[in-house]
Amino acid sequence: MNGVQEQLFNLQITQLKHDELFHKEISRLGIHQRLNHMALHFAKYSGKICDCVLNTPDEENLKRIIIDSFIISVTCANILNFRISDRLIPFEEKKFSSLDDLGGDLIKRLEINMHDPLWLIKVFPIVVGEFAKACESVDHLESFSYRESMIDSTARICSLMLVAASQFKIDLASEVSSRLNEVKKKSIFFDYYMTSLDQ
Repeated sequence: MNGVQEQLFNLQITQLKHDELFHKEISRLGIHQRLNHMALHFAKYSGKICDCVLNTPDEENLKRIIIDSFIISVTCANILNFRISDRLIPFEEKKFSSLDDLGGDLIKRLEINMHDPLWLIKVFPIVVGEFAKACESVDHLESFSYRESMIDSTARICSLMLVAASQFKIDLASEVSSRLNEVKKKSIFFDYYMTSLDQ
């Protein structure tokens, strides 16, 4: 694995440990229930991003939502059991120097018009809707390639957040770590877990 592939997989490992320790109420649900829960997260963030861009412009809040959306996409990748780098970095691609570098490359591959201030709200809700459709199809036992659709939607959401992070100069590696620590500190077992992990 090159540096960025390894960094992405390390983010998945860190997220796995975080979810199992600090989100037991979700990690112990069945896979379908967990994915439905993530669909609700994506819907929430989609609405927040639209509100932030269209109604109450606040770049700091937008950055926070981008980070949270990226985190949920990493959790989804773990639930669906695929490496993010396998979907975002083609085998024949050059080595990327950073997540920001990968985000810049994705702008070109996804043909995103970065001069359009509405680009994110034009694409993110559509992909979220596709993820929700896949979740719904499982409930109906429809003849639908729901797993592949979920993986594709998750990878695209992750890609969009990497692009957005590149646009807004967000250091995802450090910001994700800070955001997860905020969540951890809400747990009454935070000190216990941190002490146990250090031993």
